[in-house]
Amino acid sequence: MKFARLLVTFVATVSALLVAPLANAAQPDTQQTFYEIQSDTVTNDVWDQTNWAWDPDYPVIAHPRHGGDNQQWYWPGDGTVRNKQYGWCVTSIEGTLAGRECGAFPNQEWDLQDRDNWRVWQFKLRGTNLCATHNGTYNALILTRCEYDRVDQQWHLIEK
Repeated sequence: MKFARLLVTFVATVSALLVAPLANAAQPDTQQTFYEIQSDTVTNDVWDQTNWAWDPDYPVIAHPRHGGDNQQWYWPGDGTVRNKQYGWCVTSIEGTLAGRECGAFPNQEWDLQDRDNWRVWQFKLRGTNLCATHNGTYNALILTRCEYDRVDQQWHLIEK
């Protein structure tokens, strides 16, 4: 009987030691800051993640602001730009921007470059000289050669 009590005490102590580090471990920061990415060319147009079966499927388009989650974006620090509603990453598909499942792909890595003292930004595909470019309302965003003063490559970040 004494052995059984010792065994129960031992098991309880070991279990507590194994669980305690997990309970005290820092929890990941799940709080994200979301933004609308607004065009400097057409001030009511923002990036919009579609669920349309176009070519390519699920293009990221310039769409009039309606405030939906598919028009909110975040960047978790790994070079990706992600959509709030779908969690997809903005991906370059043959010069057009589309939403895709995230992975370690170079066509999903972006650098944000400030223009005009952080008033507007360019989204540059990492390792290239190609920037996200407004291509007309309801049209897919495209990549074109980055130019510092191109208004159709300048985007305002509006925190939500």
